[in-house]
Amino acid sequence: MKKFHFTLGRMLDFKNQILDKEKDTLGRIRRKKNEIDEKILRYQHQLEQSSDEMIEQQKHGLKAGELLLYSFQAENTRKYLEQLKKEQEALAAEVERQTDVVRKASQDVSSLEKLKERQWEQYCYEANKAHQEEILEFVSGRLARSERR
Repeated sequence: MKKFHFTLGRMLDFKNQILDKEKDTLGRIRRKKNEIDEKILRYQHQLEQSSDEMIEQQKHGLKAGELLLYSFQAENTRKYLEQLKKEQEALAAEVERQTDVVRKASQDVSSLEKLKERQWEQYCYEANKAHQEEILEFVSGRLARSERR
């Protein structure tokens, strides 16, 4: 009997390549989002520290110019945080979209793998059937030869 050959093997390989590519893309997007998340936390912490420092300096007397500098820094940090949060939201939406793409690609691969499994089962069934027929022919041939004697 000939070796097993999945008729859609090339398609399965192609779909696996697409799935791997889409997973890589999803990984890159998640890494970018995680970097933005970390920046947001860092700048929020920086804003809190700057605010605490300004309050401490006010207790000891703070000149108007220094107060203006703290306010300017805080405002710039808030604006940058707003920008980062917009990027974070956009990346979260992109992660969701790419997750759907990966899910669809994974379903495509899964359906082809199920088809391959069914073809394998059919191949095994036919191989067993052929093997049984060979055994039957062999036994029949021996019986026929023994009866001739």
